[in-house]
Amino acid sequence: MASLSSFRLAVAVAALLVVGSCATEVTFKVGEGSSGKSLELVTNVAISEVEIKEKGGKDWVALKESSTNTWSLKSEAALKGPFSVRFLVKNGGYRVVDDVIPESFTAGSEYKSVVMDRMEAKPALRGAKLSFISYEVTFKVGEASSGKSLELVTNVAISKVEIKEKGSKDWVTLKESSTNTWTIKSEAPLKGPFSIRFLAKNGGYRVVDDVIPESFTAGSKYKSGINI
Repeated sequence: MASLSSFRLAVAVAALLVVGSCATEVTFKVGEGSSGKSLELVTNVAISEVEIKEKGGKDWVALKESSTNTWSLKSEAALKGPFSVRFLVKNGGYRVVDDVIPESFTAGSEYKSVVMDRMEAKPALRGAKLSFISYEVTFKVGEASSGKSLELVTNVAISKVEIKEKGSKDWVTLKESSTNTWTIKSEAPLKGPFSIRFLAKNGGYRVVDDVIPESFTAGSKYKSGINI
């Protein structure tokens, strides 16, 4: 006769096998209003904010939501592709998709972001309690930080960390000096507050503006407001 623990294990495995994930891949369709000096993007899901960055550009430019799920930009100069897209999903967090809209785009073409806007668990067994655990990313200022260096310790494993100083347009990559510890050393004094852009291991960039204050102190911990 099978033991009670074996029976429970079998039930747990069966529950996991019937869990379904429901996710929508965000796509961008180039609208009919697009031309050499304008770009219209139609998304397949509702998102809160859309920005683009032109080829060789350093700045993100916000598009205006002209109608539901339709985002547009008009420029006095010719737009230069390919275009990277940064957007804010309604359930939290920025996503960045590099060079998703090609230079030679055509109206009506649809481009995939390979980014999912949500995940849902669907337990099929009555009484089964299944959940996905996520953690809010935090940044702790390490003891090695000073006026010309910054050390950030994350509470979860992430793939890449960059910072942008106050008034700067450029993102600067930090080096992972040890597990979950990211550092940068500068010849000139660093200027806060600092925005952080990081790459989550489960896919997609996240951006947190001005999360590390100018007057940071070693040992202080700052929340990103983003769960992964």
